[in-house]
Amino acid sequence: MKSFILSLIFCIVAIGASAQGSVSLLTFGGYTFADRFSTYYGYGQIGSGFQWGGGLEFEMRPNTAIELIYQRMDPNAYYDGEFNKRFSGQIGINYIMIGGTQYQPFNDVISGFGSFDMGVAFTSNVASTLSSENVTKFALGGRLGLRIAPSDKISLRIHAQLLSPVQWFGGGFYFGSGGGGTTVSTGSTIFQFSLGGSVNYRIR
Repeated sequence: MKSFILSLIFCIVAIGASAQGSVSLLTFGGYTFADRFSTYYGYGQIGSGFQWGGGLEFEMRPNTAIELIYQRMDPNAYYDGEFNKRFSGQIGINYIMIGGTQYQPFNDVISGFGSFDMGVAFTSNVASTLSSENVTKFALGGRLGLRIAPSDKISLRIHAQLLSPVQWFGGGFYFGSGGGGTTVSTGSTIFQFSLGGSVNYRIR
């Protein structure tokens, strides 16, 4: 985790130095819906709740930007364990993500946008009743929405967002009559869908 944070700081410095356009401060807020997932012994659920966060957006060229964002929520959760025992309690779920954003202007004020993000998801403040330690996973995400920019300094975005911690990562080699090669696969049963937005302030 420490190495990732150091790498992230390096990315911020490098991206900031290479950014050709504006730099904006982002503030996130939204509602994340509950998600049910499979476990080895049955099922679990991450409850719904308010998600908040912040970040920086660096304009690399017109209508194209790179974002560095942090988002967090503190939902209730449960999962099934051995002998039909269910564990439940509150958990902090954090995302640190870097991604690309593409805007499609409709007029001088309103633009559509989409983003693709990758980074890490990690838990914190896990309730003792969950009988679980903190975990860190690679994560993927994305957003689709609208940006409303009534001025050069202030803009508002509304979006639908999907975030997913990658729960397993596997690879292997294969050989056969057709030749050789490698395979790599990722997967997850946790998909956190949210509706929200951000108020953005241009600082450069």
